Amino acid sequence: MNGELQLTAATRCGPLGGQATITGNTLTVKNIATGAMGCAGDVGEQHLWVMEFLKRPIELTFSQGTLSWKSGTDTLSFESE
Repeated sequence: MNGELQLTAATRCGPLGGQATITGNTLTVKNIATGAMGCAGDVGEQHLWVMEFLKRPIELTFSQGTLSWKSGTDTLSFESE
């Protein structure tokens, strides 16, 4: 958007997004906005977890068809089919 990289993630509660930068193999997301709809229980907890995950610098790695995002002690892996 306007020459800036943006990251958007969708949870069952709604979208999260913010300005993103990639330096080397580190993804940083700033000014995270949320479109949450007042979710409760496990769905609300998942939304909060994703927000916290995105607030920390994310180490990006790619190996054997798998993209991994590591933020703190948490890791998300995306596999190609």
